[in-house]
Amino acid sequence: MKLLCAAIVMLLATLATAGAFDDANFCVAAQQLAIAGDKDVGIWIDRQTRNAGTAVACDRKLVEFTRFTYISSASMTDVWKAAKAADWNAAQCSSPIWKEAIGNGWTVALHLATADGGRATFKAQCR
Repeated sequence: MKLLCAAIVMLLATLATAGAFDDANFCVAAQQLAIAGDKDVGIWIDRQTRNAGTAVACDRKLVEFTRFTYISSASMTDVWKAAKAADWNAAQCSSPIWKEAIGNGWTVALHLATADGGRATFKAQCR
């Protein structure tokens, strides 16, 4: 997690000095964040969820975070999905960098997979 925190600081520093949003600069910073984050694959994020990697596809303006959770797929109700989507949106949209990227056409997605085969995907939407 220390590497990921350092990468986030570097991402913020790199982009904060760039002025207007630049897809190429954001792409490089997001790729560096993904490399740092991949060193945390297998690390528990909370009591039920562990990191499973980050992928960046600059040509598609896409950043994908993958996580595995030990909740049951039966727990992934519509109410749970709405709450998780709201949490994901709040986390991404409270960051000026992620919010600006999303506003410039980037997709910031979270893929969750459960131990029993359930799957859910959330794409941050800032208003």
